[in-house]
Amino acid sequence: MSGREHRNVNMRWWRSLAAASLLASLTACAAPPQNEAPAAVAPAAGTAAAGDSVPAAGPRYPLKGKIVGVDTAGKKLIVDHESIPGFMSAMTMPYEVKNETLLATLQPGDEITAQVTMTGAHYWLENVGVTGRAGLTSHR
Repeated sequence: MSGREHRNVNMRWWRSLAAASLLASLTACAAPPQNEAPAAVAPAAGTAAAGDSVPAAGPRYPLKGKIVGVDTAGKKLIVDHESIPGFMSAMTMPYEVKNETLLATLQPGDEITAQVTMTGAHYWLENVGVTGRAGLTSHR
């Protein structure tokens, strides 16, 4: 095998490894671990903020994180959140927020708690509460 053929084989191997790693990462984010019980919480009576949509059914998971972006046109918050036990690892990702009025009051750097609500493959944030404002020290 010539040096060029060896490089091509080596490059194909690395590409296959990269593709398999990407697929494994995406799959891990899509489903809760099979060996853990979901940490879903039932909605507390009277806790939904004005404009929040409460589904007929669906699990809810507690979220704690920091806003890194606000997309008012897309009605989304980009949140760098801690691990959500039984649901997903810590990561930064966008979440739909159905309460448009709430989006106007939030900014990057705000620390929040919320509930991730799911119906099928659709998910969004509800009961968003600010625990620390951007530029101010939080009291944890």
